[in-house]
Amino acid sequence: MKKRIFLVSLAILALGLGILVFPNAEAKTKTKSLPNIITKSKYGFLSAGSDDTKYIKNYGARWVRPHPGPFLWDSSQSSAGAAYDFSGMDEIVKKYSKKKIGILATLWPFAEWDQETRSDYASCAVSESDQFLQGTRDKEGKSETGSYLPRHRCNPEDWYSYVAWVMAVVERYDGDGVSDMKGLKYPVKYWEVMNEPDLDGNETLDFYVGGPHDYANLLLETYTAVKAADPGASVIIAGAAGGNDTFLDFYRSVFSYHPEVLTSFDIANVHCISNDSYSSFNVEPYKNMLAEFGLDSKPIWVTEAEVIISDDAATNYTQTYNSTRQALTSGASRIFFTRYGFPKTDKQTKKRYKRITRLK
Repeated sequence: MKKRIFLVSLAILALGLGILVFPNAEAKTKTKSLPNIITKSKYGFLSAGSDDTKYIKNYGARWVRPHPGPFLWDSSQSSAGAAYDFSGMDEIVKKYSKKKIGILATLWPFAEWDQETRSDYASCAVSESDQFLQGTRDKEGKSETGSYLPRHRCNPEDWYSYVAWVMAVVERYDGDGVSDMKGLKYPVKYWEVMNEPDLDGNETLDFYVGGPHDYANLLLETYTAVKAADPGASVIIAGAAGGNDTFLDFYRSVFSYHPEVLTSFDIANVHCISNDSYSSFNVEPYKNMLAEFGLDSKPIWVTEAEVIISDDAATNYTQTYNSTRQALTSGASRIFFTRYGFPKTDKQTKKRYKRITRLK
């Protein structure tokens, strides 16, 4: 297991990053934490441009999941050993902290300079039409804070450099007063390891080039790095793209890979894009799959939730309300909606979302 190979390396890295500090030498610092108004909220939204904070708060939510977000290796380190550029991440953290909105950060393990060193480099490429490529995002005005994905998306080749990057990122935003971002108001305490590795790629959407065992190794390495930098942080496994066996079998293979995988995430994660068991946002079949591995006591977040089943906004709202209620009953503890309307925003949208986000 690669995880064991890096345990000693992690300690060395931690000393170099200033993460491990001997008690007698530690300056007195005040650890920052998320306020109750954030931690008690069960609801969030995917990011949606410069004015999304207004909608998030007006709709009764206090969480955001930047997607794909700026927590990307490629945009923050130009080569092995190069200094980190945290500017894109800093901008996003400041933006949401200013409005008392908590962040679920997705860690993307791709850097073109690292991918190029793989012997199978060519096979790691996604389509030139992929919607998250930097060129496409530039045209849409969405890549200015590093919110894009490079073309090659296999696991890291240089695990040492990847682990060092993860630790540096987590340490910068953990709020412990050591190597933190200047002016950090609220910490980032929830880290998601990539997104939908189970989704079969197509011409416009392909998040990951790898199988279940590849993802299991990525999860193991990332979990170890996150916890080394911030033992109090929570690691969220990448969301299953749906609730049918095509998606769930991928995770069955992940969980069967090695016993350590079962303890290498803190929060389980499922998505519902109007698919499969949308009456519970796919929580019911997903939790049943977790139970096969004794994992059904894990908290479950739905980090992408929508039910657009009609051209009628009222119908979509009613189903979203009912699906939210059933998801909570089935065990979901936090839900992130993908849309700011049903599907479009109108005069009723705010009132409708406020009703949904009052559900306990």
